Amino acid sequence: MTQSSRPASAPGTAAGKRKGAYHHGNLRQAIIDAAVALVTESGLEAMTLREAARRAGVSSGAPFRHFPDKRELVQAVAEQGMAILRSTMEDSLARSPAQGPLVQLAVLAHAYVDWAMRHPTYYRVLGDRLLIDFYASEPLLRDNRWIRQKMQDLLAAAADAGMLAITDLARANLQARAMAYGLARMWVDGHFPEFDLAAKAAAGAAMTDALDGFVASLAKDPAAVLGEIRALRG
Repeated sequence: MTQSSRPASAPGTAAGKRKGAYHHGNLRQAIIDAAVALVTESGLEAMTLREAARRAGVSSGAPFRHFPDKRELVQAVAEQGMAILRSTMEDSLARSPAQGPLVQLAVLAHAYVDWAMRHPTYYRVLGDRLLIDFYASEPLLRDNRWIRQKMQDLLAAAADAGMLAITDLARANLQARAMAYGLARMWVDGHFPEFDLAAKAAAGAAMTDALDGFVASLAKDPAAVLGEIRALRG
């Protein structure tokens, strides 16, 4: 397996950072965590290098040792978010190594939506390519290539096994990513109450059904694949 690109610090701690949290540790990570917390609370516009420094409990000039401007800090947030996404996908696949390629494709899709629901700030930052220089960042490109290649490999394996009802694998790859991305966007942007799915559990169940149905629709035997996907979740 490709080497994991997990961030050095635990991903779930960012929102809990407060002023004074930095104690001669990793200054760069402390500033990133403070930025994530600020964006989560008040939006990207309210996040500044000075405010991130205050939140991290360091001098106002400290962030400039690592980030010459706000855009560079946002880029670092995006890279951390993408690393967490890849790690989430790798962990999910590692828990279902014996499953068929279409079931694993569903696992990837669910991992993506789960990541977005758990980390909406990272989703928002990564989703707006105007905020970051995506194609100038090797960490972002590397992790994104890994995700795309994994999807391509699973679809190719399904085709080789004669499982697919479609022949255009590139289009299927695009459609699968669009389905997962669109559902995640609907959650992050708060669209589910319009469909009487305000509760997180209800929205999550609806997204699960949509993803399962889409992946099954790629198969020659949709009912069999859908049964395998649902059996995996118990």
